[in-house]
Amino acid sequence: MLILASAALAWAAEPVTSAWIKGPAGTGDLAKVLPDVRSVEVTGDAVIVRSAGISLRYLGPLESAPMPSESVRQFAFRIPRHPEPQTGLHARLPNEIAGVFLNGMPIYNQFEALSFNGANIWHYDRIAYAARPDPTHPAATGLLEELVARGGRGPLIGFALDGYPVYGPWEGISSSYRHRAITKRHTLPDATELTPAQYGPDVSADSPMGTFVEDYEYVRYAGQLDEFNGRFTITSEYPAGTYAYFLSDFPYLMGPRLFGKLTVPSGTYTTINTQRLELSADRPVLKAGDPVHLRLIARTRTGEAIRHFEYVHEKPIHLLIASADLAEFDHIHPELQPDDSYEVSWTFPHGGAYRLWADYSLPGEAPRVERFDVTVEGPAPPAKPFLPSSLHSDAADLITTQTLRAGEDIPITVRFNGSVDTLEPYLGAWAHVIVVREDSGSFAHAHPLEAATAAAGTTHTHAPLGPAPQQISIVTNFPSAGLYKIWVQFQQSGKVITVPFVVRAEAGRAVPTSNTVVPPHAIRIRVTSHGYEPAKLDIPADQAIEIAFTRDSSANCGAEVIFPAPGIRKALPLGQTVVVKLPAQPAGEISFSCGMGMYRGMMIAR
Repeated sequence: MLILASAALAWAAEPVTSAWIKGPAGTGDLAKVLPDVRSVEVTGDAVIVRSAGISLRYLGPLESAPMPSESVRQFAFRIPRHPEPQTGLHARLPNEIAGVFLNGMPIYNQFEALSFNGANIWHYDRIAYAARPDPTHPAATGLLEELVARGGRGPLIGFALDGYPVYGPWEGISSSYRHRAITKRHTLPDATELTPAQYGPDVSADSPMGTFVEDYEYVRYAGQLDEFNGRFTITSEYPAGTYAYFLSDFPYLMGPRLFGKLTVPSGTYTTINTQRLELSADRPVLKAGDPVHLRLIARTRTGEAIRHFEYVHEKPIHLLIASADLAEFDHIHPELQPDDSYEVSWTFPHGGAYRLWADYSLPGEAPRVERFDVTVEGPAPPAKPFLPSSLHSDAADLITTQTLRAGEDIPITVRFNGSVDTLEPYLGAWAHVIVVREDSGSFAHAHPLEAATAAAGTTHTHAPLGPAPQQISIVTNFPSAGLYKIWVQFQQSGKVITVPFVVRAEAGRAVPTSNTVVPPHAIRIRVTSHGYEPAKLDIPADQAIEIAFTRDSSANCGAEVIFPAPGIRKALPLGQTVVVKLPAQPAGEISFSCGMGMYRGMMIAR
């Protein structure tokens, strides 16, 4: 049985080398599934603790993995023997494991795996949720809950990855984190003003304060613990004193940043281009056939890496790569790294020029697409003529009912030729359609209109898609005359299928001058490549209003506007102004969106 009561134990000079709860001895495969700590190895300035993350004693919800694994994992925790305080910017809590309990159970970061609408903005407090009383299924009491109820001075229970000890609760020592004074979840604790698409649910009985991690803020001196949930103290294990973390109401053990230095493995990267998003590679020269690690970082005004990108269609970043001749194409997804960068490995198949598009959204900012150009060393492929192709393939067909003209919104139907029984959602939609001009000068990322209608004004991630369709509809816009390559991507039986087409857009007609008479009292909203400007505005309650939408951008997301609650849907032709008459609305929030749910706005009736 696991016993963490330190009073009964005589510690060696270094608790980090001797405090561990050893499990039964075993050899071979059996040793890999035995409970508690399997081995402790002292190597120079670190201690390597190995376990299978299994224990005979239930610690409580804090031991549970936020995203459970289907198989037993083998852990090797590296804990510094001589921790040092971090100077300057402190490292955030690692996004998966932040430390280890004395019995070899991981100390997980409980706060980032699950979020409202899967958007990675408002993160659920899983521990508070698990602690909610349920008279029909009383929660089992774990050791950590017993320590809280016991009072007094809690024992040493583990170590953070920065090397500092973690103690149970101490009577008279409390957290300095408090609930924020908000009723609307429209801002983050760092005062970031979110876009309407990124709002959380209003504070209510269904979503009370404390539902999300972002409901809390650090209030200096509100408790005895600092912003890392620790303090300097003297304990029986550390008679000379040490910094230590303490089990508390929130953030429970440590965080949201670590007090000590955290060694984060990071290679040498060469910057390729710096825009809102920085692109770099792990080598100065890109060569065909050699895997390369591409790294993307967005920074705050103070230079700090932004960790939480909004998940759009289930991913933080969609990185699209195409060769200059558009013969090569891929759609990949960089993932979060310990240093808060986003990284992905890719191999350029041949030499020559490539263009990369990063499609992403940051908290408080509109969705954007950034373009990067790279040159790859190596033999180039033989030149092939770039000509219009058949709109039929074994996997899917493109169906159009009108001439493809530049500058016009073109409805296109994608018909799947396989069985709908094997069709599966791919990245939150039935299909993704990428449209790129022959010279790579224009780029569009389109999604089915049907899925957006169901979720208009709410979310464009994890929306219920309904039964699999035989076909889907999109709307795209060709900015100028010429040849375009279209890639249709969808998933069948677990396999992503990419079907390429080449089409020609004819010269467009002259865009007529808008002759719409805009009432002088109408509210004006521009539709640009960044979305609605403004995206949030106040209107009078219980009073009909008129809104004049002027679409300035050819981006296909802006081709129509939808108000779900009053059931209004209007086409927004390019270069035109359309007046929408909104009937009197009661006090509250009225959402609106584009046809694909990518551009979203909100009106607040007061």
